[in-house]
Amino acid sequence: MRLLLIFILLISGLVKASGQDRSHRHIYDTILARIHKEQLDAVPSITKLDQQVGQILKGIDLETGRWNKIDYADHRRINPGWLPILGGIRSMTVAYTLPGSKFYQDDAVWFAVNKSIDFFTHQDPLPYCDNWYIQGISRPQKLSLSLVNMEFGHKKLVDSIKQSCIDAICKDTAINSPGRNNPLHRFNYGANKTEIAIGWIYTAALLRDKKMLAIGSKEAFAPIELTTGEGIQYDLSYDMHYGYLYNGAYGAVFLNSILKAMQYTRGTDYAVTAEKLDLFRKFILASIFGITRGQWIDWNTVGRGISRRNTLLRNYSGILSQLAKIDYPARASYEAIRLRNTGERPASYMVKPSHAVYWSTDYTVHNRPNYFFSIHAVSSRNFSQEIGNKENIKGYWGAEGTTNLQVRGDEYFNIFPLWDWAKLPGTTLPDTVPILEDKAPGSGDRRGTSPFCGGVSDSLYGATTYVINDDLGTSAKKSWFMFDEEIVCLGSSISSTLPNDVNTTLNQCVYNTGDGIYLSSRGSVEHLNTSLHRKIAHPDWLIHDSIAYLFPGDEMIELTVENRRSDWTVITANGAASNKFIENKKVFQLTIPHGTFPAQAAYSYIIVPAIKSPGDLKTYLKKNHISIVCNNADMQAVYHRELKMWQTVFFRAKQPLNTGNFKISTDIPAVVMIREKSKGNYELHIADPSHSHQQVTIMIQKNKHGKSRQVRLNLPREPYAGQSVSTRFSL
Repeated sequence: MRLLLIFILLISGLVKASGQDRSHRHIYDTILARIHKEQLDAVPSITKLDQQVGQILKGIDLETGRWNKIDYADHRRINPGWLPILGGIRSMTVAYTLPGSKFYQDDAVWFAVNKSIDFFTHQDPLPYCDNWYIQGISRPQKLSLSLVNMEFGHKKLVDSIKQSCIDAICKDTAINSPGRNNPLHRFNYGANKTEIAIGWIYTAALLRDKKMLAIGSKEAFAPIELTTGEGIQYDLSYDMHYGYLYNGAYGAVFLNSILKAMQYTRGTDYAVTAEKLDLFRKFILASIFGITRGQWIDWNTVGRGISRRNTLLRNYSGILSQLAKIDYPARASYEAIRLRNTGERPASYMVKPSHAVYWSTDYTVHNRPNYFFSIHAVSSRNFSQEIGNKENIKGYWGAEGTTNLQVRGDEYFNIFPLWDWAKLPGTTLPDTVPILEDKAPGSGDRRGTSPFCGGVSDSLYGATTYVINDDLGTSAKKSWFMFDEEIVCLGSSISSTLPNDVNTTLNQCVYNTGDGIYLSSRGSVEHLNTSLHRKIAHPDWLIHDSIAYLFPGDEMIELTVENRRSDWTVITANGAASNKFIENKKVFQLTIPHGTFPAQAAYSYIIVPAIKSPGDLKTYLKKNHISIVCNNADMQAVYHRELKMWQTVFFRAKQPLNTGNFKISTDIPAVVMIREKSKGNYELHIADPSHSHQQVTIMIQKNKHGKSRQVRLNLPREPYAGQSVSTRFSL
């Protein structure tokens, strides 16, 4: 009886193990099928694919498998000569397995794929690049994708060639590899970790390796976490290379990689957990799709990718459709974004008013149905816009209080080779652009010159400030006060020791020839629609492209509208063919000149988006919303009459703001927002942009001789230092 029981237990165990093996075989087959289908679905035109493959076949020596005119030994850091081979092989495998292609199951293509892979993988050394990313991510993944595709061919790869290809894939991605090109390496974080882990999922499915699949899927989703290193910050912005704002580049790569892993593993034991899916949803809704206006992403967030043609144009429709299936509870949000992204609905469709201060990366987003506005400043805690890999070579001043203002969304599309890079939108700069020597990304870029950089927010409204302290001889205090219909921009303490003119740039964007420009100076209105370069004293306001600029002070402005023509090599030298594409556009540029060697200069202007005509502006001006209370070295303050809201930057402690009803001051430099919710009842929000204080005391005194009171608040510590705190008080 006992022997019978043992036999039954053994049999049941074998059956269970056999069932698990069958289950895993099904998982491997499912993942391979999904990877293959993803590639077939990504083919935009079978005709163009066939043309490409036809050209590839003409360039291969089919006796040896060598690609003509290709240097397999080229290992330069940027675009090594052999890199197109990998894309070409993958294209042939797609055509070979794509019904409808004239090369579908074609023996000549099968032969060319085998010979090409065989020749490539038997090079000694294996073709490599001085940039680790190429052999850590690009090379193994493209080879893996080709192997996956051939699993669905009428004839598979020759076994020995498949094995040599797998050996090449594993050369730098194995756990015992001397490089950092496996997902478990201690220096891999964020988007890079996820991308490398995706490669492990490919290889695991090909090898039917359970352990490798477990590691690949786990490590692919591991970066869905809050961190102070590379990846999703505690404020939901995306940091890469330890101190660079990168929502629109590495953050977008991260989105794509995570979505791939989700697609491959959905419905299996390796699928993403509910907890990680929840954080991922919050991140992408706020910090990827939430910084995209229609089809165009905020240029402030793309880092050195700003020098890549078409970088701002984002087609997220396929991604959003996939997300709606995977993350079903959020499908309504994804669908609204998709409709805006495809143009089926206007850019304003279902956009909810919001205001967010990203205290970790010195970034502010103010979003309204009628417009999108952002600020990228740089504290001494962070780096400015990244320069590297011969990209963004003129980007020295990136993040120096740069602003992105979109109504349609395409206002800056492909304008970057035409920019005057000493006059970036929102900045106060000397008229010079230092050019850094060629270097790797993530090193040698400038940090901010002051810790006092950040803002206050109640999730709908807010103020952001930025101190420049002797940055290339130039200093300034800059603040932005953001409401529903307007943004008030103040600058003070503007000084420079450089022998260069200093300018504050209101905007530099593509000129809208349809509407032209309306300009009012001392009550006299002109309608302009031609090339021009003018200095205008005592302007009242200017309207261009549905945006009004108001000048409440005694400003001098400089207006330029001119045709500019250039290719992309003026801002990138990485050798890509697309860099020679010539941009030819008319550019609108509006500045406030401060002259040479300014000392304690100042400016004030108000931006009012969604104003198309003088009639619209006249209606707006009747509301009389804004009162600029103070703009000096100690304080910048604005009052909004309709909202009954004060927004104040206290550059110095114990400097009182007199609201008329009460005086208020703080014992530390801070940014404060006060709103009267009902008579005598107030809501207060406060933030410490310097991230250096643990408490703040607010002193409030009613009227001239009224009683005073103090409110003490604890301030957040790292990783939440800089975040706003709030309280209520009554008088």
